Amino acid sequence: MSFVIKLGSITTAQNANKLLLKNGIVTKVSRLTNPKAGDGCGYVLRAKSADREKIIHILNNSGINILGVENE
Repeated sequence: MSFVIKLGSITTAQNANKLLLKNGIVTKVSRLTNPKAGDGCGYVLRAKSADREKIIHILNNSGINILGVENE
């Protein structure tokens, strides 16, 4: 199972992806096909659900603004 973390821009998504990779977590930067209001530019990180809490903790502690988290 996987989930997505909504981020405000491609730059933020790329920076978050690099940060997580340094912490041993593989994610994929992609774009929402149908972003809604409040989804920013529609860029997300896709990751395994098993890493969910660790990813959120790392991103919050590094100051990266998460716009939302959804299961897929």
